[in-house]
Amino acid sequence: MAVAQNVFKRGAIYWWRRRLPDGTSSRALVLVEISLRTKSVELAKLLAAEVTLVSEHLIRDIRREMINPEDAKQILVTVAKRQSAKLDAIAAADVAYGDDVEASRLADVVAGWTNRIFAAHGDAASIGEHEEREMKAAGLDQTVIDTVKQHLDFYRLQGIYPPPPGRISDLLEERGIPDTKVNFQQAQQLYLRGVSAALLDTRRRWTGIRPDDDALLQAALVADAGAIAPPAHLRPSSAPLPARQMPEFQQEEDDFDVEDEIEEDDDDLEEPTRGLVEIVERAAGQNVKSDDWTEKTAKQHVALAKLFVRFVGHDNPAKMRQSHISDFKVTLSEMPKNYGKSPRDHVIPLIDILTRAKDMPPEQVGLAQGTLNRHMTQMGNIADICKHAGFPFGNFEGVSGLRSKKKGSGRGERARFSTDELRLLFNLPIWNGCDGEDSRLSPGDSTFHDASYWVPMLALYHGPRREEYCGLLVSEVEADAEVPAIIIEPNFVRGLKNTDSKRRVPVHPELIRLGFLEYVAALKDIGHVLLFPELRAAAPSTPMGDVFDEAWQDMRVAAIPSAKEDGKVLHSLRHWCNNEMKQVGVAAEIRKDILGHTNDDTNEGRYSDAARLRVMAEALAQLPQPTAHLSRFPIRLIERVEKHLAPPTKARKSAP
Repeated sequence: MAVAQNVFKRGAIYWWRRRLPDGTSSRALVLVEISLRTKSVELAKLLAAEVTLVSEHLIRDIRREMINPEDAKQILVTVAKRQSAKLDAIAAADVAYGDDVEASRLADVVAGWTNRIFAAHGDAASIGEHEEREMKAAGLDQTVIDTVKQHLDFYRLQGIYPPPPGRISDLLEERGIPDTKVNFQQAQQLYLRGVSAALLDTRRRWTGIRPDDDALLQAALVADAGAIAPPAHLRPSSAPLPARQMPEFQQEEDDFDVEDEIEEDDDDLEEPTRGLVEIVERAAGQNVKSDDWTEKTAKQHVALAKLFVRFVGHDNPAKMRQSHISDFKVTLSEMPKNYGKSPRDHVIPLIDILTRAKDMPPEQVGLAQGTLNRHMTQMGNIADICKHAGFPFGNFEGVSGLRSKKKGSGRGERARFSTDELRLLFNLPIWNGCDGEDSRLSPGDSTFHDASYWVPMLALYHGPRREEYCGLLVSEVEADAEVPAIIIEPNFVRGLKNTDSKRRVPVHPELIRLGFLEYVAALKDIGHVLLFPELRAAAPSTPMGDVFDEAWQDMRVAAIPSAKEDGKVLHSLRHWCNNEMKQVGVAAEIRKDILGHTNDDTNEGRYSDAARLRVMAEALAQLPQPTAHLSRFPIRLIERVEKHLAPPTKARKSAP
């Protein structure tokens, strides 16, 4: 809260704060904050008055030497046009010599952002928390952001930054602007902004979408029509002038893209707003802190907000409409199911991704109906978040009409494996002797203990969700307890679905018989933290369950070829566990405690504790045992785990 002009208190210390011109235009301001380093309000007022006086002189000096807005606009337009022409020629050469178009496009994005950061920061250019947030809002993933960081140093080392002084002086001379220190610095910023704008215009250069070509064609057609226009005395007074009388208008149309961007920047200074992604990120962080959301839920909302921004083409909630959400749903149903697996998916235009989908088999295209419903629900959450943050959508009518209505009771929607099918699964060489670490599905004399060996059994005999067991820590297995148990709680590699998911579950006797506790001890002895360290991908954002899924797909096909067609997936093991406990009479509330389901019953849920470990152990012991035929083998770790090898850049298969 301000205690005097330009003075406010932060903690116990008083600060001076004021918006000053940044030298790029008469209305472009930058917030300056200076600690007065005092707890005394009287001294703070005295110091603030002196700083304010100095700032007044500074403002006058800057504005006296500043390039006027019209000249600044023309410099930016000139540089952007010249750079675009050069890039068009380079793109043609790339195509001619068969270079990788996607690599060229990504290189343009990296170079564009590198120039943009230099324009904003000058010699001290770096990527901090604010810059990283803005880059993520623009759809860049962490890999691209890290590449931009490397390019900042590379540009300095190679002398690419700063740009040649003669080039900047020429721009000033063209406009008749004095070559003063402030003018030179501002012109250099404009030059870098123009280069950046041209580089980031990848849609026009690499997708074949050329608004400039379309404008030229329309101008030519209008000119032809004007050449045969009727005499003036026969034309209605409201008739448009022939095209030959419109050269200035056409020039404005050619320059529209860059100039319009400048005008929007100026408008933003007058009416500050907050971008959609930033709004959602703030709310997500707060919801996680208050335990209203899990980390996973927060990430899903932020990722969806970023994708929606890419689809709409801007980050302003006020310009978003109900029709955008409806069209967005259609687009999601037309996208490849593997969208997001490649870092390029986050920087290339969506139209390219949709084009790729058209050449893919139908079964590889379109999100599942349940996933679409979840996205629509989350879009409703995002719209509400913006509304309550004070930045409502321009038009929003809700998402209930965009969600599909599930039919039937829901029973049997998820297919379950039969116990006989599971016996076929555990007859695979993975559990009975394989040919080697890289040939887990070929019969042999070796047995390795890793995620491929233990994860299916954890899923079968405890019924956890995929990330709950793939992301376990060594310390979360209580091997020496009276009743050995697994602690399922949020950790540094994954969160949980909800608060009821946090629980302790006894280790099933079959896992103990086959050496699970010895496996845990072996990992602990060699200093591992993760229970399945081989599932940690090179990219920190990759879920460990995704890495395991490659091995699981091979197991499923080898053991039960029809499982995929029947809709039997890894999650079906959880359904098997729940169903088999139910069939032998295990009470619903005990099953919910084991599986981490919310117990809505007031008596059993709110007014009683979770079942004790011995009660859970008795329930789990009643499950059929499709692994009863397996023999116990000495614990043998895979090489990558034994030698603490770094994860490969691309997740490799754990089995076969």
